[in-house]
Amino acid sequence: MKVRTNLVGGSIFIVFGTVLLALLNKQVITYGNITFLQSAKVLPFIAEIVMIIGGIALVIESLVFKKDNIVEFIWKEQKNAVLTIGFFCVFAGGIYFFGFIVGAVLFLISMFVFYKNRSILQLVCLLALIIGVYFLFTGVFYVQLPGFGGVK
Repeated sequence: MKVRTNLVGGSIFIVFGTVLLALLNKQVITYGNITFLQSAKVLPFIAEIVMIIGGIALVIESLVFKKDNIVEFIWKEQKNAVLTIGFFCVFAGGIYFFGFIVGAVLFLISMFVFYKNRSILQLVCLLALIIGVYFLFTGVFYVQLPGFGGVK
């Protein structure tokens, strides 16, 4: 399958930027009576606008100026990367239902099985890292991570 890099990349940036912009008010919560420029929404808003403008620039460059690289997408070579992205998407949704620790452990085990990794030392180190990240966010940063079944 032949892929036009600027056209596809620009389209993806426009779609993601628009979706993130639509979700901004639900994802970044502000308390009190503060202006938009004082809130935590400013930097994500700027990043999303830059994504959309960059995507539009790539699409214009592809369609108007005909500056595009055409690459061959070979599924056999890219299969592992695409499936890993799928695992990350399932992990992102899974932490809502299973909680951070259970979701991260399930993701870690699925990655070990998928890539046929048998190193027990790596598994133990990564499990310790999961627990460390959990305690860092909950104990130091005071950020509630999802518990099992969405319970905090």
